[in-house]
Amino acid sequence: MEMRQIECFLACLEHRSFTAAARSLDLVQSAVSTSVAKLEHELGARLFDRTPRALELTEAGHAMVEPAKAMLRARREVVDAIDTARGQVRGEVVIGNLMNVHTIDLASVIADMHRQYPSITLQMRQSTSGVAGNIAGLRDGSLDIALVAGMFDDLSGITLHPVHPETLVLCTAPTHPLAGRRFRTADLDGVRFIDFPPGWGIRGIADILFPDRRTVIEVADQIFALELAANDFGATLIPKSVATRATGIVYSEAAEPIPWKLAIAYSARRTPSNAARTVIEALRRRA
Repeated sequence: MEMRQIECFLACLEHRSFTAAARSLDLVQSAVSTSVAKLEHELGARLFDRTPRALELTEAGHAMVEPAKAMLRARREVVDAIDTARGQVRGEVVIGNLMNVHTIDLASVIADMHRQYPSITLQMRQSTSGVAGNIAGLRDGSLDIALVAGMFDDLSGITLHPVHPETLVLCTAPTHPLAGRRFRTADLDGVRFIDFPPGWGIRGIADILFPDRRTVIEVADQIFALELAANDFGATLIPKSVATRATGIVYSEAAEPIPWKLAIAYSARRTPSNAARTVIEALRRRA
Protein backbone atom coordinates (compact mmCIF):
# COMPACT_ATOMS: atom_id res chain seq x y z
CA MET A 1 0.00 0.00 0.00
CA GLU A 2 1.51 3.31 -1.14
CA MET A 3 0.77 6.83 0.08
CA ARG A 4 -0.06 7.86 -3.49
CA GLN A 5 -2.84 5.28 -3.50
CA ILE A 6 -4.22 6.74 -0.28
CA GLU A 7 -4.07 10.27 -1.74
CA CYS A 8 -5.93 9.11 -4.85
CA PHE A 9 -8.57 7.35 -2.75
CA LEU A 10 -9.24 10.46 -0.67
CA ALA A 11 -9.27 12.72 -3.73
CA CYS A 12 -11.88 10.44 -5.31
CA LEU A 13 -13.85 10.56 -2.08
CA GLU A 14 -13.85 14.38 -2.16
CA HIS A 15 -14.52 14.89 -5.86
CA ARG A 16 -16.54 11.73 -6.62
CA SER A 17 -14.96 11.26 -10.03
CA PHE A 18 -11.62 10.01 -11.32
CA THR A 19 -11.31 12.97 -13.69
CA ALA A 20 -11.89 15.65 -11.03
CA ALA A 21 -9.66 13.82 -8.55
CA ALA A 22 -6.87 13.64 -11.14
CA ARG A 23 -7.21 17.36 -11.81
CA SER A 24 -6.91 18.16 -8.10
CA LEU A 25 -3.76 16.02 -7.83
CA ASP A 26 -2.27 17.27 -11.11
CA LEU A 27 -2.24 13.72 -12.50
CA VAL A 28 -3.74 12.06 -15.55
CA GLN A 29 -7.07 10.32 -15.04
CA SER A 30 -5.66 6.88 -15.80
CA ALA A 31 -3.05 7.22 -13.03
CA VAL A 32 -5.74 7.88 -10.43
CA SER A 33 -8.09 5.11 -11.55
CA THR A 34 -5.17 2.66 -11.72
CA SER A 35 -3.98 3.61 -8.20
CA VAL A 36 -7.44 3.08 -6.76
CA ALA A 37 -7.81 -0.24 -8.61
CA LYS A 38 -4.45 -1.45 -7.25
CA LEU A 39 -5.46 -0.42 -3.74
CA GLU A 40 -8.72 -2.33 -4.08
CA HIS A 41 -6.80 -5.38 -5.32
CA GLU A 42 -4.37 -5.24 -2.37
CA LEU A 43 -7.23 -4.89 0.12
CA GLY A 44 -9.37 -7.50 -1.59
CA ALA A 45 -12.41 -5.24 -1.55
CA ARG A 46 -14.09 -2.73 -3.85
CA LEU A 47 -13.92 0.78 -2.37
CA PHE A 48 -16.09 2.60 -4.92
CA ASP A 49 -19.05 1.65 -7.05
CA ARG A 50 -18.53 3.21 -10.49
CA THR A 51 -22.01 4.55 -11.23
CA PRO A 52 -22.83 6.57 -14.38
CA ARG A 53 -23.24 9.75 -12.33
CA ALA A 54 -20.46 9.56 -9.72
CA LEU A 55 -18.22 7.36 -7.62
CA GLU A 56 -20.11 5.99 -4.61
CA LEU A 57 -18.42 4.58 -1.51
CA THR A 58 -19.05 0.94 -0.76
CA GLU A 59 -19.26 -0.39 2.79
CA ALA A 60 -15.55 -1.20 2.61
CA GLY A 61 -14.89 2.30 1.27
CA HIS A 62 -16.66 3.87 4.23
CA ALA A 63 -14.52 1.76 6.57
CA MET A 64 -11.40 2.98 4.76
CA VAL A 65 -12.02 6.73 5.10
CA GLU A 66 -10.84 7.43 8.65
CA PRO A 67 -7.77 5.14 8.55
CA ALA A 68 -6.78 6.73 5.22
CA LYS A 69 -7.05 10.23 6.67
CA ALA A 70 -5.05 9.12 9.70
CA MET A 71 -2.29 7.78 7.44
CA LEU A 72 -1.95 11.11 5.64
CA ARG A 73 -1.96 13.00 8.93
CA ALA A 74 0.76 10.71 10.28
CA ARG A 75 2.93 11.30 7.24
CA ARG A 76 2.48 15.06 7.56
CA GLU A 77 3.38 14.90 11.25
CA VAL A 78 6.59 13.00 10.51
CA VAL A 79 7.65 15.50 7.84
CA ASP A 80 6.65 18.39 10.07
CA ALA A 81 8.67 17.07 13.01
CA ILE A 82 11.77 16.77 10.85
CA ASP A 83 11.26 20.24 9.36
CA THR A 84 10.81 21.74 12.82
CA ALA A 85 14.05 20.13 13.99
CA ARG A 86 15.79 21.64 10.97
CA GLY A 87 14.19 25.04 11.50
CA GLN A 88 12.29 24.80 8.21
CA VAL A 89 8.72 25.93 7.57
CA ARG A 90 7.04 24.22 4.65
CA GLY A 91 3.98 22.20 3.78
CA GLU A 92 0.37 22.56 2.73
CA VAL A 93 -2.25 24.35 4.84
CA VAL A 94 -5.96 24.05 4.00
CA ILE A 95 -7.92 27.13 5.12
CA GLY A 96 -11.68 27.46 5.39
CA ASN A 97 -12.53 31.01 4.33
CA LEU A 98 -15.61 33.21 4.71
CA MET A 99 -17.04 35.69 2.21
CA ASN A 100 -16.66 39.47 2.54
CA VAL A 101 -14.37 39.52 5.59
CA HIS A 102 -12.88 43.02 5.98
CA THR A 103 -11.51 42.87 9.53
CA ILE A 104 -8.50 40.95 8.14
CA ASP A 105 -6.75 41.93 4.92
CA LEU A 106 -6.39 38.27 3.97
CA ALA A 107 -4.81 38.88 0.56
CA SER A 108 -2.10 41.05 2.11
CA VAL A 109 -1.39 38.50 4.85
CA ILE A 110 -1.03 35.69 2.32
CA ALA A 111 1.23 37.72 0.02
CA ASP A 112 3.52 38.84 2.87
CA MET A 113 3.70 35.34 4.30
CA HIS A 114 4.57 33.83 0.92
CA ARG A 115 7.50 36.22 0.58
CA GLN A 116 8.80 35.12 3.99
CA TYR A 117 7.87 31.42 3.74
CA PRO A 118 7.76 30.49 0.04
CA SER A 119 7.61 26.76 0.84
CA ILE A 120 4.15 27.03 2.45
CA THR A 121 1.34 26.14 0.06
CA LEU A 122 -2.17 27.33 0.89
CA GLN A 123 -5.44 25.79 -0.26
CA MET A 124 -8.45 28.04 0.25
CA ARG A 125 -11.85 26.40 0.73
CA GLN A 126 -15.23 28.12 0.98
CA SER A 127 -18.18 26.04 2.10
CA THR A 128 -21.66 26.72 0.73
CA SER A 129 -22.91 26.14 4.29
CA GLY A 130 -20.72 28.96 5.63
CA VAL A 131 -19.59 28.81 9.24
CA ALA A 132 -21.26 25.43 9.80
CA GLY A 133 -19.27 23.98 6.90
CA ASN A 134 -16.00 25.38 8.25
CA ILE A 135 -16.65 23.96 11.71
CA ALA A 136 -17.49 20.55 10.21
CA GLY A 137 -14.28 20.70 8.16
CA LEU A 138 -12.19 21.38 11.26
CA ARG A 139 -13.82 18.49 13.08
CA ASP A 140 -13.43 15.95 10.26
CA GLY A 141 -9.87 17.03 9.48
CA SER A 142 -10.49 18.29 5.93
CA LEU A 143 -9.52 21.82 7.06
CA ASP A 144 -6.39 22.73 9.02
CA ILE A 145 -7.60 26.14 10.11
CA ALA A 146 -10.68 28.25 9.37
CA LEU A 147 -12.33 31.59 9.87
CA VAL A 148 -15.57 31.32 11.83
CA ALA A 149 -18.02 34.01 12.92
CA GLY A 150 -21.14 34.37 15.04
CA MET A 151 -22.29 35.24 18.54
CA PHE A 152 -20.44 32.34 20.20
CA ASP A 153 -17.65 32.64 22.76
CA ASP A 154 -16.58 29.01 22.48
CA LEU A 155 -17.23 25.93 20.36
CA SER A 156 -16.95 22.31 21.50
CA GLY A 157 -13.69 20.75 20.33
CA ILE A 158 -12.52 23.94 18.58
CA THR A 159 -9.76 26.33 19.67
CA LEU A 160 -10.62 29.95 18.90
CA HIS A 161 -8.36 32.98 18.56
CA PRO A 162 -10.69 36.01 18.49
CA VAL A 163 -10.10 38.69 15.90
CA HIS A 164 -11.56 42.19 16.07
CA PRO A 165 -15.20 42.00 17.27
CA GLU A 166 -17.87 44.12 15.61
CA THR A 167 -21.64 44.29 15.27
CA LEU A 168 -24.29 43.39 12.71
CA VAL A 169 -26.41 46.18 11.27
CA LEU A 170 -29.65 46.24 9.28
CA CYS A 171 -29.17 47.38 5.69
CA THR A 172 -32.04 48.83 3.67
CA ALA A 173 -32.81 51.22 0.85
CA PRO A 174 -32.91 54.88 1.97
CA THR A 175 -36.71 54.91 1.54
CA HIS A 176 -37.31 51.88 3.78
CA PRO A 177 -39.40 52.54 6.95
CA LEU A 178 -36.52 51.26 9.14
CA ALA A 179 -33.78 53.22 7.35
CA GLY A 180 -31.47 55.15 9.64
CA ARG A 181 -33.19 54.52 12.96
CA ARG A 182 -32.48 52.17 15.83
CA PHE A 183 -34.55 49.03 15.61
CA ARG A 184 -35.76 46.36 18.01
CA THR A 185 -36.63 42.70 17.48
CA ALA A 186 -40.35 43.38 17.06
CA ASP A 187 -39.64 45.93 14.31
CA LEU A 188 -38.65 43.07 11.98
CA ASP A 189 -41.94 41.17 12.39
CA GLY A 190 -43.38 40.65 8.91
CA VAL A 191 -40.63 42.69 7.23
CA ARG A 192 -39.37 41.44 3.85
CA PHE A 193 -35.97 39.93 4.59
CA ILE A 194 -33.00 38.97 2.43
CA ASP A 195 -31.57 35.88 4.12
CA PHE A 196 -28.43 33.78 3.82
CA PRO A 197 -28.38 29.97 3.55
CA PRO A 198 -28.79 27.71 6.59
CA GLY A 199 -25.43 27.18 8.29
CA TRP A 200 -24.24 30.75 7.72
CA GLY A 201 -23.48 32.59 10.96
CA ILE A 202 -25.70 35.56 10.12
CA ARG A 203 -28.58 33.23 9.24
CA GLY A 204 -28.32 31.54 12.63
CA ILE A 205 -28.43 34.90 14.41
CA ALA A 206 -31.42 36.06 12.34
CA ASP A 207 -33.27 32.82 13.14
CA ILE A 208 -32.76 33.45 16.86
CA LEU A 209 -33.41 37.19 17.01
CA PHE A 210 -35.98 37.72 14.25
CA PRO A 211 -38.09 34.54 13.99
CA ASP A 212 -41.08 36.43 12.56
CA ARG A 213 -39.28 38.16 9.69
CA ARG A 214 -40.60 37.36 6.20
CA THR A 215 -37.85 35.74 4.17
CA VAL A 216 -38.30 36.52 0.47
CA ILE A 217 -35.00 35.19 -0.87
CA GLU A 218 -31.85 33.33 0.23
CA VAL A 219 -28.52 34.37 -1.31
CA ALA A 220 -24.96 33.14 -0.74
CA ASP A 221 -23.28 36.49 -1.32
CA GLN A 222 -23.30 39.50 1.01
CA ILE A 223 -22.59 41.95 -1.84
CA PHE A 224 -25.57 40.68 -3.82
CA ALA A 225 -27.72 40.90 -0.68
CA LEU A 226 -26.70 44.56 -0.36
CA GLU A 227 -27.52 45.19 -4.01
CA LEU A 228 -30.99 43.72 -3.47
CA ALA A 229 -31.45 45.89 -0.37
CA ALA A 230 -30.37 48.97 -2.31
CA ASN A 231 -33.14 48.17 -4.81
CA ASP A 232 -35.68 48.07 -1.95
CA PHE A 233 -36.20 44.32 -2.31
CA GLY A 234 -35.98 43.85 1.45
CA ALA A 235 -33.78 44.32 4.52
CA THR A 236 -30.68 42.30 5.37
CA LEU A 237 -28.24 41.83 8.27
CA ILE A 238 -24.60 42.57 7.43
CA PRO A 239 -21.39 43.09 9.45
CA LYS A 240 -20.85 46.80 9.98
CA SER A 241 -17.38 46.67 8.37
CA VAL A 242 -19.02 45.47 5.15
CA ALA A 243 -21.99 47.84 5.33
CA THR A 244 -19.76 50.92 5.66
CA ARG A 245 -18.20 50.07 2.28
CA ALA A 246 -21.52 49.62 0.48
CA THR A 247 -23.25 52.22 -1.69
CA GLY A 248 -26.95 52.81 -2.21
CA ILE A 249 -28.00 51.56 1.22
CA VAL A 250 -28.57 52.95 4.69
CA TYR A 251 -27.58 50.88 7.70
CA SER A 252 -29.31 50.98 11.05
CA GLU A 253 -27.95 50.00 14.46
CA ALA A 254 -29.91 47.69 16.76
CA ALA A 255 -31.17 49.15 20.03
CA GLU A 256 -29.24 46.32 21.70
CA PRO A 257 -26.07 45.78 19.59
CA ILE A 258 -25.87 42.43 17.82
CA PRO A 259 -22.35 41.05 18.36
CA TRP A 260 -20.47 39.60 15.42
CA LYS A 261 -17.37 37.75 16.58
CA LEU A 262 -14.79 36.69 14.01
CA ALA A 263 -12.19 34.13 15.06
CA ILE A 264 -9.36 32.04 13.67
CA ALA A 265 -10.08 28.42 14.57
CA TYR A 266 -8.56 24.95 14.53
CA SER A 267 -9.42 21.60 16.02
CA ALA A 268 -8.50 21.24 19.70
CA ARG A 269 -8.00 17.52 19.07
CA ARG A 270 -5.19 17.95 16.54
CA THR A 271 -1.88 19.75 16.97
CA PRO A 272 -1.45 22.22 14.09
CA SER A 273 1.52 21.61 11.84
CA ASN A 274 4.46 24.00 11.88
CA ALA A 275 3.18 25.55 8.65
CA ALA A 276 -0.36 25.89 10.05
CA ARG A 277 0.98 27.53 13.22
CA THR A 278 2.88 29.99 11.05
CA VAL A 279 -0.31 30.90 9.18
CA ILE A 280 -2.28 31.25 12.42
CA GLU A 281 0.32 33.60 13.91
CA ALA A 282 0.46 35.67 10.72
CA LEU A 283 -3.34 36.10 10.82
CA ARG A 284 -3.35 36.93 14.53
CA ARG A 285 -0.64 39.56 14.14
CA ARG A 286 -2.44 41.26 11.27
CA ALA A 287 -5.79 41.07 13.04
